[in-house]
Order: sequence, then C-alpha cells, then structure tokens
Amino acid sequence: MNVHIIGGGIAGLCSAWYLQKAGFEVAVIDKGDLTDGCSFGNAGMIVPSHFIPMAAPGVIAQGIRWMFDSKSPFYIKPRLDLDLAQWLWSFYRSCTRENVQRAMPVLRDYHQLSKSLFREFAQTEGFDFDFETKGLLMLCKSAKTLEEETETAEKAHALGIEANVLQASEVQRLEPGIRLDAEGGVFYPGDAHLYSNKFMSQLHAALKRQGVAFYSGKTVEGLVAEKGKVTAIDLSGGEKLPVEQVVLAAGSWSAKLIRQLGIRLLLQDGKGYSITLEQPPLRPSIPTILMEARVAITPMGQDLRIGGTLEISNLSSRINTSRLEGILEAVPRYYPDLAPKTPALDTVWHGFRPCTPDGLPYMGRSARFSNLTYATGHAMMGLSLGPATGKLVSEVIQGKGPSVGMELFRPERFGMK
Repeated sequence: MNVHIIGGGIAGLCSAWYLQKAGFEVAVIDKGDLTDGCSFGNAGMIVPSHFIPMAAPGVIAQGIRWMFDSKSPFYIKPRLDLDLAQWLWSFYRSCTRENVQRAMPVLRDYHQLSKSLFREFAQTEGFDFDFETKGLLMLCKSAKTLEEETETAEKAHALGIEANVLQASEVQRLEPGIRLDAEGGVFYPGDAHLYSNKFMSQLHAALKRQGVAFYSGKTVEGLVAEKGKVTAIDLSGGEKLPVEQVVLAAGSWSAKLIRQLGIRLLLQDGKGYSITLEQPPLRPSIPTILMEARVAITPMGQDLRIGGTLEISNLSSRINTSRLEGILEAVPRYYPDLAPKTPALDTVWHGFRPCTPDGLPYMGRSARFSNLTYATGHAMMGLSLGPATGKLVSEVIQGKGPSVGMELFRPERFGMK
C-alpha cells in the first residue's frame, strides 16, 4: 500500500520514517527543497516540561497587553478575516482551567514518548545531531514571574516531572560561565535539545537511502475525492498522483489545502524568528527561556541560537524589525555580557508555526475521508513532538492502538465542515 505525505517538515519526515519501517511505499510532497522551513530554524528544544497548552487562563489578558508593545513577543496583524475571527473566538473558549487539566497528562506522555524516540534516532547509524539532555532553565527576571513558574513546577511534580525552583545564586551556580541578572528560575533536568538543522538533513538523507520518494519543489494544486476517499493529488506541472493513503502534514498551509475538499480547518500561522551565532566567545551552556520576554536560547554544538515571537500574520514573509529587535534587546537584560548585534535581514530565519485554537494538534483520521490522516497544528512544539507524531501516524494507518491517547487531538473537534 502506498502513502503520500503532504509536507516535508518534521511531522511529515518522521511519519515517512515509521511508515517505511512498517512496510509501506512512501512518498513525500513538499513545495520547497527540504533545506528550510519551520523544523529547521527553531530552538531545537525537546520539552516534556511544556505540558500546558498555549490556550490557558490568563493568556488572553497578557496577549492584549502585548498587542500595544511593538517589541513584545506576541502580535496579531489586524485584518478583516472570518477564519481569524472564528479562530480567536474558539481560542477564547478554550482558555479554561478544565481544558488545561485534561490536556496536561496527554501532552506529558506525548513529549516523553518523543524524547525516547529522539534518543533512539541518536543511537542510529547515520545520525549525529548533537542530542543532549542538559535540561531546560526557565529564567525569571521578576519575583512575580518566578512565583508563577513555581506554581507550574508544582503542577509538574504532580505529573511526575522533576522541576527545581532556584533562587538567583542557585541559578548562577548552574551557569558559572556567564553572568546572570535574574530573580531566579525553574530548572527541568529531564528536558533535552538538539541541532534541528542537522537532524532534519540527516533524516531526509536516511529516508532517501531507504527508498522513500520525494516530490520536492512541487505544489499541491488539488485534492481529488470521491465516495468518501481521497483518490488523487494534482501537482504543479500537471502531474496527477493516484493515492491509497494520504497524510496531511503541511503545517501552516494545511488549512488552505484541505479547504479544497470542503473542510474548514481552524488554523493560524504563528510566525517566529531566530538568529544563529556561530561559535560565540560567550554563551550559556543550558537551554533557557527568558520568561518575561518569551525568548529561547539554545546552545547547538559550538553555536548559539536565539529565537522568539509569535506573530499571526497571514503567512507574510516580511521581517518585522521591531519584533526582531525585541528578541535581541531582551538577551542582555538577563545576560549582561551577551549583547547580540542586529544581523543582516537576509540572515534572519523565520518560520510559520501552525496554531490551533486550543493549543493541541490535529491528529488522526478524518471523519469525512477514510484514507486521510491529519498530522498538523503542533504550534511551537512541532520539533519536540516530531518523532512521536510520526509514530502515531504510522499506528493510525496500520489500525493499531496509539502509543498515546489521541482523543483530545480529534481533527473535527471544532465542528469543521
């Protein structure tokens, strides 16, 4: 049986990996050349600590305050758009304590499965992507933020996740090689990180060696369906591919693609930026999130990646220099001796994170098309959840029970039509 995967990001490539191992004939379709995209330039963090979905109590109030700051980590480009309005309304309705409580154990299991699968990749011949389990530090500038993160640490303990609340002197002992200016932090020793560019390139190469077909630089122009099944994919250049199973893993482009089948998917792109400093003389040794600024700092080999911002911009590729400056200016507030310069704009990476209204991905079989499986909507957690996503997709298509409960991820949960 053949499986055609639309999207060559980490969800698509990991799905290809596990499906090929299960004996399927696999092809991956991507509009790019698989050398860039959201899975390449992200912070490379593998984060069981991130068990709280993006839609949570208090998020809307904080987001409104950020909207009035041109350098804040969050921005929605104003526009008259029914899809955006429906997404915002559903996001508002999802920001409840009950939804968070339901999601926390499932996200914990999802991340932990993915971390164990990353470890398997790291031990596989042909892979060397700087996988390290050094933990994650949530660095807090203010006492208020430290108090909030302490409450999150208590939730982590209840879920069986180790979390250590640290005062300023303890944080400094954790990072003796660089001067810090912070109230304290919470350290999650079980988190890990990797060099995402290396992992994606090595996974792509391994799949090609294993015989997975790639349609690179091909745009999906149409999806053909009849009698409750997707029967063909129309590609740019006039090529038509007959299909038996289809995986939709097209990230922020998934909603546009699936609309061709009459399905409205509530999905918005969350643009983020990153820069990579090559072999800087000074850098933190532990992956860190600067909490008030929502900036991620990740050592990758001898390099240092700095990233942040969630900008809902309708897939605009324009670099918002104010947002970029906000990321860079935040760094020396926490690390006084580390002050990255504004780089040339053509060296700034940007990618689009596919965001659902409740902060949970769309995963599983379509309710309308029996041979269509969703694997999209992972927002900022796409890299962290990639291998587990691929394994779950493989299990769904094989008809096996999933390794992680998927009920909360049902693609049709917002009543899409």
